[in-house]
Amino acid sequence: MAMQAPLWLYFPQNNQALQVIQLPTDNHPLEGLNGRYVLLGYLAHNHCQVSPLYGPECEMVPAISSGFSNVNLPIVGILAIPQGSGGTDFHTVYERQRDDGDFLRVVLTDFCRPDASGCPSKVWLLDGLGHTIQFNQAPFPHGFPPPASLAAMEVAPISHALQLFGPAMIDEELASLMPSVTPSLVGDIEYDYSCYTDDSLMQFETNPIDFDPIATFPPVVNPSTVFHQDLIWQGEDTPLSSAYRKDITRALNRTPWKRPLFVTKGIYLGSYWVGLQNPFEFLEKLPQAMENDRRLLSNCFLMAVEMNHTTLQELHETPLLVETQTGNQSIGWDVLRLTFSKYVESRNVEMRKVIRGCILSNTGFSGIEKADQDAKVIYFFRLLSSDDRNHVQQAISEIVQLYMFSELVWVSVFQHSSGLAEGNRQGRIADLFPEEIQGQDGLLGSGLVATLLTVIYRALHIWLPERTPGHKLSVIHRIIVASLGKMYANKHLFPQFHEAMRKLPFITVANVLPIEVKLLEPKMSVNDNRLRNMNDVLPIVTYARDPTHPGLPNSVFTSLHSQRAMREVDGSCFRGGL
Repeated sequence: MAMQAPLWLYFPQNNQALQVIQLPTDNHPLEGLNGRYVLLGYLAHNHCQVSPLYGPECEMVPAISSGFSNVNLPIVGILAIPQGSGGTDFHTVYERQRDDGDFLRVVLTDFCRPDASGCPSKVWLLDGLGHTIQFNQAPFPHGFPPPASLAAMEVAPISHALQLFGPAMIDEELASLMPSVTPSLVGDIEYDYSCYTDDSLMQFETNPIDFDPIATFPPVVNPSTVFHQDLIWQGEDTPLSSAYRKDITRALNRTPWKRPLFVTKGIYLGSYWVGLQNPFEFLEKLPQAMENDRRLLSNCFLMAVEMNHTTLQELHETPLLVETQTGNQSIGWDVLRLTFSKYVESRNVEMRKVIRGCILSNTGFSGIEKADQDAKVIYFFRLLSSDDRNHVQQAISEIVQLYMFSELVWVSVFQHSSGLAEGNRQGRIADLFPEEIQGQDGLLGSGLVATLLTVIYRALHIWLPERTPGHKLSVIHRIIVASLGKMYANKHLFPQFHEAMRKLPFITVANVLPIEVKLLEPKMSVNDNRLRNMNDVLPIVTYARDPTHPGLPNSVFTSLHSQRAMREVDGSCFRGGL
């Protein structure tokens, strides 16, 4: 039987919610039910899903504010869902038992309103849920059977997948409440050890290039839709040969294409690391993830072009001239985008090498003997693979306190890269995503933490003997996300975890070795020609910050969602699928 989007029924007499089984012959989950059923709200349940909750109209008692007063399930909060008419509906989100909705509670929000019980509850905008949370839309928002005026409308469940830089799912009233902040530039550039090992076109030379100051974009709510012939992406892609990729790399130097592509790489990889898209579903080549990746990369390219103060048409009119053994070729974005096909996979491999180097080196992971290392790997792997959420949370709490995790945080988003900031200055991927990297509570964002913990799980699995059973990465990622929800929401239960999350946004190169990924050992000291060791690693220094400052600690530049000139590729560019 094909998997259907979950739909739940509430039984008020025994305060129980049960999931409806839809048979292959049924047109929808509610087919065959007698009487009328109304939408009570939504239910937060397993695998980080939010699904519709219905109940028998004849047994439900309308609440004074909204919803129904005799739903006695625990309340998680309220979900703001946009409607085709331009308005927004507010639905209470319940959970079957305490902690089921922790994955939603950890999502930060600036809004609240009365829930069905009349008490103030957090309000989450649908567009802000993030890719790790699966939203299943109610097939009959006006109840079942639908009112006569709507009976002819065929409504099907719609899965929500966050599209990077997609339209804000809010009406004008909510938009007027959104805070507006002005980006600023602070901090000096530190010395840098680059952990990037690829020889791709994204390596940026250090010769000075003049760029205009960083632009401050006016706040926008709805992005403009962009259509251009170069953005059309349909059918199968032909992989580029290694030789041709090298030809492209040589051709890029000192061309208008180089910096837009370099910035695209930072936005693209950063989007995956901070959880705007799920990198593990993409690596497993799930069909929807592959389609989402095309949209993500195309939208990242649009943003990079905007940040570089150029236009698609200007780049179109200046194709890249590539010299090959068979002659010269003029190419544009329709070919250059194919150079990104292995970036996520290659970066995951690189980070796993960092993990392996931390295990093999004297970083405090375990003893220096192979038996000690094996025992610690098995210990963490079994905890993370456990069906007991407490064991998973124990592993998370211990892992984030390891030096290994700090270096992964730095390698993934906090190391400086020449050319990412304008004027060929060094910048950090983190500064492209300040709101995702550090929440309003000052803690390191859960999206990044979940991604890095999943990479660690994979590295531990590879360390173990071949054929050792374990979870698929997309599955363990969902387990970690759900476990993190309770940890972020309960500081008193996880004080050491919260302390680590509070410090990590302040990390700099002085707080890492770092690991040389080709050699799986620390880099050489630049002063006395020796391998660096943990005595060279300084403690992370935190400091009180101006709460009105919108950027991250030690930021070189700041790119806020509310300050971006947001554009997205027209959906017609992707019709026809893969």
